[in-house]
Amino acid sequence: MNGSTIAAIATPLGRGGIGIIRISGDRALFIALSIFNPRSLPRSSTSSCCFPPDQIVSHHLYYGTIVQPDTQAVLDEVLLTFMKAPHSYTREDVVEIQAHSGYAVLKAILNVVLQSGAELAGPGEFTRRAFLNGRIDLTQAEAVIDVINSKSEKALESAASHLSGGYKQHVKQICDALRDILVRIEASIDFPDEVEELQLLSVYPQLQSNVLVPILSLIQQYEDCHVIRDGYRISIIGRPNVGKSSLMNWLVKKDRSIVTDIPGTTRDVVEEAVIFRGIPVNFSDTAGVHITQNTVELLGIEKTYERIHTSDLILLLLDASVSDYELENQLLDMTGNVSVILVFNKIDLAADPGYIVDNERFSTVPSVAISVKEQIHMERLVDLIVKKILEKTQGEEPVGFIPNLRQARAFEKAAGYIRQAMDGIQRMSPSEVVVMDIRDAIDCIDEISGARITDEILDHIFNSFCIGK
Repeated sequence: MNGSTIAAIATPLGRGGIGIIRISGDRALFIALSIFNPRSLPRSSTSSCCFPPDQIVSHHLYYGTIVQPDTQAVLDEVLLTFMKAPHSYTREDVVEIQAHSGYAVLKAILNVVLQSGAELAGPGEFTRRAFLNGRIDLTQAEAVIDVINSKSEKALESAASHLSGGYKQHVKQICDALRDILVRIEASIDFPDEVEELQLLSVYPQLQSNVLVPILSLIQQYEDCHVIRDGYRISIIGRPNVGKSSLMNWLVKKDRSIVTDIPGTTRDVVEEAVIFRGIPVNFSDTAGVHITQNTVELLGIEKTYERIHTSDLILLLLDASVSDYELENQLLDMTGNVSVILVFNKIDLAADPGYIVDNERFSTVPSVAISVKEQIHMERLVDLIVKKILEKTQGEEPVGFIPNLRQARAFEKAAGYIRQAMDGIQRMSPSEVVVMDIRDAIDCIDEISGARITDEILDHIFNSFCIGK
């Protein structure tokens, strides 16, 4: 943040009732007033603004028009509101111009704002300034994008609880308990004559109950409930030309993947987020797995392997008209603990209409035989998918707080250091060694709140935001 005044369109582009241009920074009001012609306030004869800024009351609406500074040509009738720092979203002076929504009019207003001295905001820059100015911590900043991306009531409820600061306070309580233990140990090291000797074993129960147990609970919340925020991740894998793309298109009810008779058409992961039977689901169509020397195909297959391990459910597609499933057995072994449904496609081409596979490995995995082309038994597949999803999400209510992936990984690192500290206490290690592990754990938790964070991580987080938020 360089102290510049930034501006951006804060509403989605397109036809609608209202579009908003947001301006934030020290010169926000000056810039806005230089292009705003009010209908109810007198013009100033001494200021370069249309009227004196001191006549603008914070958090009030003013009606007027936006004009071209050079020609005074009217661009639109608008409502303007000024929010004086620190009582604004960014804790800076903020002006919002409410105009008619439409690409041309919003772009024209934004252009005159930029011509008058503002800089175009980057993705998430308003929220980034709110974080850097101390209005919210990093968990609340991430909750903003979760609110925007919420695809279900449960996801919105979870995001809103984080945004309100409850999760922030919960993380702070854990970190405060850890800092209290650290202070006590360090005091006994630094001032042995003034402070009563601390027995390390006395803090072991506190590390266990006040720090490690709450952290492990949050990690488990992520494992159990991340579907609420991120959606259920289903990947379709298999050989080339087995019908993966056709199945993907049928499941998402649109032509999302290219379908041809040429093997290897899909060379990258194709994704689509949908509401599937009322549940947010992210479907992925992957590159066909086969032996090849083609560099592009090899990259696609590598992404398929990566997707296997990051999915909640694998639809392993097989050709029911063939009998060699050696490759499918290998793919099944790769799935590890990820849930799998065997989907035998093209049963319309199979010699045996009843179609029973004589494969001991397959007998332990849920399976269904279908024909995407002829629309045979497709609802059976849907029912099986929903059953698998409900096994994961049945009864899940957003009780407590649900970390995101970044936060869960930081908690895992913190838990590792806490365990090391506890092991050190049991082994009667020197206090200085235990202190090092506790400090490392605090650093991990500070990464979650943003008290200790790198610009690289901030850039990664806020680049996922839309411009104008």
